[in-house]
Amino acid sequence: MNDLNLRVAALKLCAHPKRFAELRDALVPLPAKWISTNYEFVQPFKEAKTSAEQVQVVKDIFYKDQEKDNEKVLRFLADLLFSSPLKHAVRNQLTKLFSENALAKQDKARKEGHAKDSLLDALQQSLGGMAKSLEAINSPPAVSHDRCNDIFVSANACLQNFPFGREALKKQVHLFVPLLPIASEQYWKDISDPSLELSPTRRNELYLYVQNALRFLVSLLSEWSDQLQLADGKRLLSKADLVARKVARYVDTPWDVRSIAGLLIGHLARFSGGFAEYIEECSMQQAEQDLPVQTAALLVLRRSDYTDYAPQALDILKMIVAVGERESSVSNLLVFLSKHLFIYSKSLGEMKAFLSEDQRIVYQQILAELQKFAIQNVSNSTDSVRHMSSALLRQVLQHGLESNHEELFQVVYRQFEGRSAPLSASCLAMEQLVAVAGVEMAIRNCPSLFGVIFPRFLGCEDSVDALFKAMMVSAHKTQTFTEWHNLWFNQLMEATKAAEKRRSVIEQLLTQAVQLEPKTLAHLLLEDSRLPLSSKLSAILSVRQLSDKRQELLRDLKREVEQALLGLDDHTRLLALRFVVETPRPSDPLTLAEAEAIRLYLRHNANNPSAHLRQLGYGLLQKALKRIRLGLAEHQKRPTKKGEEMLGLLNQLTADLLRNLFPTANYGRRWLSLHLLRDCLDLHSTLQLKVKEDLLPKEALSNLEHCLSDSYEHNKVLAAKLLENLKTRCRFQPEEIMELLLSLRPPDSATGAFQLQVYCRAKEVEKELPKVTNKEVICEQRTFNALQWCLEHLREGLHLAESDLAEAAKLNPLYGLLFASRHLLQQLKLKELAKETVWREYFEELVAICLAVSRVVMPVVSSASPEGHLPATRDQETDQPLKNVLSRRLPSEALQQLRTTPQMVLLCAWRSIKEVCLILGELVDRAPLEDELQAEFLLSSQQVEVIGEQFLYLLAETKHRGAFEQAYVGFTMLCRRFWHSDAVHLNQLPNQWVGEAMAMVSGEAISKGVRLCSTRRSAGMPFMLQALICTELKLGTHATLHRCMERLLGVCERRTPGAAGITARSHALNILRALFRCSELAELVTEFMARGIQCALDGLLLAEEWAERNCATLLLAALIVRVFGVERARLESGELHVRNRMTGRIFFTRYPQLFDYFHAALQREADRMDAKDTGSDNPNGKRRQAVQLEAMLLMLSRLYPSSLEGAESTLNLSEFVPFLIKICRSHDLMTRERAALVVANFVSQEQALAEIRRILVELKALELKLKAEEEPTHLDMNLLHGQMLLLLHLHRLVRWTRPSLARWQVHILAGLALPILRRDVCVFGALVDVLVAALEDCHDPKLINSQLLDEIEALYLVDHRLVYDGCQRQGISVRFYQIFALHLHRLRGISQGIVLHIVEDLAEPHWALDELRVELWLYILLQKFLEEKSSLVSELDIEHFQFSNEIRRYYKSLSSEQQVEISRELYQSKAVRSCVFHMINTSVKRSWSLQLAGRLAALKPLLQDSGLELSNLIRKCSMEHRSHQEAAGLVLGLKRLIGERKILEREHWLPLLTYTLHLVEPIQPVYLRHQAAELCDLLARIHLKCQMENVDVEVIGRFIRLVLLLLLDEAEWVRNRAADFVCNAGLRSQEDQEGKSRDILPNALTPQFLKVVLTKLEKQANNSEFLLQLFNLIAEPFLASEAKDSEPNIDEDGDVDVFDKQEINLYCEPLLVLCELSTAFRSQFGKCQQLVTTIDALNLPSDLVLN
Repeated sequence: MNDLNLRVAALKLCAHPKRFAELRDALVPLPAKWISTNYEFVQPFKEAKTSAEQVQVVKDIFYKDQEKDNEKVLRFLADLLFSSPLKHAVRNQLTKLFSENALAKQDKARKEGHAKDSLLDALQQSLGGMAKSLEAINSPPAVSHDRCNDIFVSANACLQNFPFGREALKKQVHLFVPLLPIASEQYWKDISDPSLELSPTRRNELYLYVQNALRFLVSLLSEWSDQLQLADGKRLLSKADLVARKVARYVDTPWDVRSIAGLLIGHLARFSGGFAEYIEECSMQQAEQDLPVQTAALLVLRRSDYTDYAPQALDILKMIVAVGERESSVSNLLVFLSKHLFIYSKSLGEMKAFLSEDQRIVYQQILAELQKFAIQNVSNSTDSVRHMSSALLRQVLQHGLESNHEELFQVVYRQFEGRSAPLSASCLAMEQLVAVAGVEMAIRNCPSLFGVIFPRFLGCEDSVDALFKAMMVSAHKTQTFTEWHNLWFNQLMEATKAAEKRRSVIEQLLTQAVQLEPKTLAHLLLEDSRLPLSSKLSAILSVRQLSDKRQELLRDLKREVEQALLGLDDHTRLLALRFVVETPRPSDPLTLAEAEAIRLYLRHNANNPSAHLRQLGYGLLQKALKRIRLGLAEHQKRPTKKGEEMLGLLNQLTADLLRNLFPTANYGRRWLSLHLLRDCLDLHSTLQLKVKEDLLPKEALSNLEHCLSDSYEHNKVLAAKLLENLKTRCRFQPEEIMELLLSLRPPDSATGAFQLQVYCRAKEVEKELPKVTNKEVICEQRTFNALQWCLEHLREGLHLAESDLAEAAKLNPLYGLLFASRHLLQQLKLKELAKETVWREYFEELVAICLAVSRVVMPVVSSASPEGHLPATRDQETDQPLKNVLSRRLPSEALQQLRTTPQMVLLCAWRSIKEVCLILGELVDRAPLEDELQAEFLLSSQQVEVIGEQFLYLLAETKHRGAFEQAYVGFTMLCRRFWHSDAVHLNQLPNQWVGEAMAMVSGEAISKGVRLCSTRRSAGMPFMLQALICTELKLGTHATLHRCMERLLGVCERRTPGAAGITARSHALNILRALFRCSELAELVTEFMARGIQCALDGLLLAEEWAERNCATLLLAALIVRVFGVERARLESGELHVRNRMTGRIFFTRYPQLFDYFHAALQREADRMDAKDTGSDNPNGKRRQAVQLEAMLLMLSRLYPSSLEGAESTLNLSEFVPFLIKICRSHDLMTRERAALVVANFVSQEQALAEIRRILVELKALELKLKAEEEPTHLDMNLLHGQMLLLLHLHRLVRWTRPSLARWQVHILAGLALPILRRDVCVFGALVDVLVAALEDCHDPKLINSQLLDEIEALYLVDHRLVYDGCQRQGISVRFYQIFALHLHRLRGISQGIVLHIVEDLAEPHWALDELRVELWLYILLQKFLEEKSSLVSELDIEHFQFSNEIRRYYKSLSSEQQVEISRELYQSKAVRSCVFHMINTSVKRSWSLQLAGRLAALKPLLQDSGLELSNLIRKCSMEHRSHQEAAGLVLGLKRLIGERKILEREHWLPLLTYTLHLVEPIQPVYLRHQAAELCDLLARIHLKCQMENVDVEVIGRFIRLVLLLLLDEAEWVRNRAADFVCNAGLRSQEDQEGKSRDILPNALTPQFLKVVLTKLEKQANNSEFLLQLFNLIAEPFLASEAKDSEPNIDEDGDVDVFDKQEINLYCEPLLVLCELSTAFRSQFGKCQQLVTTIDALNLPSDLVLN
């Protein structure tokens, strides 16, 4: 079924595509004539509840013997078939039943089987009945258009793969033919009648109805024209031609409808015998509105017609191609033409037999015209045009090949060689030619392919890459290997040498080449030392034929693979690892070489902070473990030496991973190591291998215990699981565990809970738990004792909380014990526990305590302000200072002396609620329930009911977000259990709760005195309904969702007056927001989104109170995110990301009712603008209208026209443009700006030009009026400002495509500027913005003559104070005027004038120039140093200072010569220097913005005579008040002075290094840390050698510390920059420098750096004091970090943080650095006993670093 029929079916169902599938599964209604009948076979269909049941019923009816009324059965089925929607399951089944196959499947034993004649007769009767029901189509009461369309569409479907239907329709065709012209005429009459005031969507429906009727007629004429001739069809179809001509020539009709109308005209011409006149008429020059008729004339031509009409066909084609060339910017026209010309080209095959010699010449001309169109549009920006044109070109070339028309190929060759078309177009055309004619002809006729195109553009242009690939693959089939290798493969190898080529593209092409010749080319790749390893590996890994030589390849590439595993390129590292671990057979044993490579990868890549790379690496390492598993499994069957080797490799890998969990390991290393350890232990378990504890590294278990304190819970989970498996005896002490559980710090309580888990699961423990009960259980005795122990402390805490909650929040905050209890219960199988009475008693008491805890803390979380709620407490009068003690595990006596804070109480309350909710939810979800008739249960019916009521109460009353979010999680578990429960009582509860909740929301009832929270976005109520709705989805039904959405939208749409109505709407809007945001409901809520948008927009307009308006705003924001996606980073131009936008066609296809809504709303606002009435005398009413309008414009601004706009629908964005233009005069500034932007988005280039002309005419009239009148004229400044905004955005769309219009625009605006300046500086600013936009785009001085320039200059010659004072009064920046001046001087074309303006004029001491001149000067000077490739600046500097787009565009508009001259003069200018120095000196008195101060500080070092002195700069370095912005300028000054000096004085080194160490601190911005790396590079390359000779321990120590901190920086580009200068500055050993790549991971470079630097200090080997001081200086920051890792985070004032703070540098691993540092010192100075003693005192792991 084609797309048109699918659209028709969707329309018939009144559906958009998103709901199409759902509606096809809806129940088929019973045909009207059968509703009141009592036939036995009808009843089952009436009673069917689903479409699947209906399908089964019709099958049963068809195949089952009927005692009587057999003919009625077939008639019923036929009627049912034609009343079913297209593509519906019932219709599909009935179509199969009315077929030969169904007749053949009948049971031969049937008494009365169906015959073909009876089936056809039933279909004929149904069709006849349908046609007769339309006989009164002209007489009142008229049949509705919708009914007519349904009948025509259903009857037309008989022609689509339905042989019986086609045969039946043939016999009834005489009934439908008279009706179709009449119906079409009725449709068109309503469309053309302006008095009907049809809505846009209804008009669009009528257009599609016309299309359906005309298409049906075309189908009938194509199928049975002879039969219609006999039935007096000419008379019947006389009206059809008139209607078709009206439709085809009406320009507002969609192109699809016009196309089918044109086809009908052609078919009718042939049918009526006037085909010759018709063709002759079409071949004559006609208006563009006749284009569909002319195009259709080509499509209705048959091959035999060309003997008579070939010249006319050529004339028609020429006119069509000319239109396409003339209107090349109209995308929907090109879509129409390319599609129809491609269809036409397919009919031109095998024409040789039909044409004479003369006619063949015409045929060749036809092909040439088609080729001309195809080549013109083969690189069109519209995808469909480009694809159709490519297919058309290939088709034409195929016809040319068949007819020996060589000229067609020569055209492509000449275009390619002559560069007469864009490169992309030439390559696409050549690609189609190669597909038809092969490669040899192309190479022979286009020498530039290998002479210019491939050498220069391969790997740089996508079109060239695609052409190369197509030709290479094609050539492989025809050329010898030697020829193919020399020509194609060598070309690829040459491309790999060019740095500017895109390596990924070249690698893909190399891979393609190797796949064509795997064995030969792979070895050639390996032998080429210049080829990057990634290219080799990409090619090798893609070819399975090389698998047998894998080990050999690995041995040959071992050195390169090791370098790649340590390389900077992520892609290459992963390729190398993949090469190591992947084998064609997963059972291939892992070798020692591969294991060493894996260890190398883990050592240096496990700490990678990138989650993406970590996951990819983990997946590859799992493949290695799989190989080990399969190898060991084979070894267990047949022991071999290889197997023993693999067992050793597994044990070694396990040990390495355990060492990797050292205390300061970063998150990436811990995550990867824990996951791989889990896999290793699973492997041991699977193969029944034992892990001996004594064979593990000595620190293994302590490392895992330390992981229980990890900040991430999933790491704790894995660590606990591993400890259970590896640890036989638990060393945790119960007192310490309880201390953690009673801590105020949530991370401590979590750690305590996991320690308790390990304790309970251990085989042996050092110390038993305190005994609090004598009860014994069979299952899990130790866990039971632990739970009873926690329960006892919970009772104590609850008792204290009931008397003094604030005191309990300090001494026993409850949530730690609750979390531990929940965590232990998660480890148990509750069904087994239900067998023991003692366990049931425990659960009963636990539920009671949970409910009591909830009752005690509820006043806090339900308070109107829970964040500041502090209950009465005994410690209110204490005089102790207020401290943040929430992370300090202090004794209770110390805690009692401290004042309780609201933070403590709230933390205790909401986390206790959280744990209570999760405990109750998990119990209901997992425990056996009494209601489900289980004899052994843990929760009784009463408990379940109380828990449900408790959740409802919490969600309705709780105000604290954290509390009700966790209540939602627990309630979700409960709802899931109830929805799936077999107990009727439980299964009905969710529906009952939904009803109660809906009644509460709508204000119809109040449940048990519960009052909903009217603030905090309705608090927990949205979460309650979301839980009830989402959990039902698992059942496969959406009834609750539909019921709730209809009810909530109804509440919003009713607009009930009064306070109760406002409250109800607020709640409904908040709940709708939650449901629309819910990811589980993403697709299901789509059908309600249009109504939701309407409710939100109506709420903005009609809401009387801010609360409802705020809720509507939040709902609209959620809907915008749901429709357009999560906001992505905007483009540099400020435009939205393309993924946050959508074509109007797609948007209004999904939400068609919004078109009418927006159309009516914009029309209403436009009418108010015309009437100069804002709609309300109330200022609040005016503002609400502006807010609603702005919200609509915000949504519309995300839409843009489709290339198919107007092709298949009339719901075009251009319909809104007239209203938006009127809205541009709104009283609201933001509305004007937004409306102007939307207009520019919606119009085509031709429409934009027309609108510019209209505005300019109005402005010219205004100019003449202002000149003629002496009295001041009252002007509508809003209108003027709107016109200027429109001109600005429309000019940016059309640019200088029409130079004469652009010049006229500039002329008019220049004449209007001064009169407007006297009236309103805001409008003047908008006018100048338009001029600036025009001047910016004017790169050719010839476009603006001297007279026009004089007119523009008059605007600049006015008194500047007039502009500046006006801007200052209205708070407007004068920047627009200064930018205008810059472009004005540029267009004068006098370089000296430009220089004088920038250097002299802008240096004048005026406040208005400060921002612009500093930004402009700084940008120009940075570009100067950048182009000179100076080490002083880089691209990062330009990014850091965030220069405005207008400055960037101005600099870009200058010629290269002007740029050089301006930058030189600026660099040397004394006036600029004086101005900069003056601004710096007065900066203390004036309040500069931080941005301006930073730019000013950076500008000074870039001047020729900067006046900088190193001693002054170093003194400034010690000033702690310097801001980040000014630090950038300070560093630039330091870099310049250090780079210029040959020798750096010793007294400067220490303060310089101290300052650089300050810059490299993790809290500093990444830019400054990168600048520190640049500064360090300068010191290392130029001045370090001198310092190494004159040894100063402070300098050397700080320098090494600085380099280490840079190599371990969190930002990857800082680390890489540090690694680069370490390699370049000779701080890497010579053998490593020569034998390995410079692109090495910084952490792999650290040992090499330490080795080289310490080697240079070997003269100090006997100076123990020097060595100790040096070691301490280097190790100081890493020792401090390691100490922090094991201690609470206490601030200087004694405060401690509530939660664990992540280290600012998440990459650095201090313990590993210390181990590497110690290893390096031991290796170099191992004879120094004092040093060795100091290192030994640190107790560092001995095997963490390889020697």
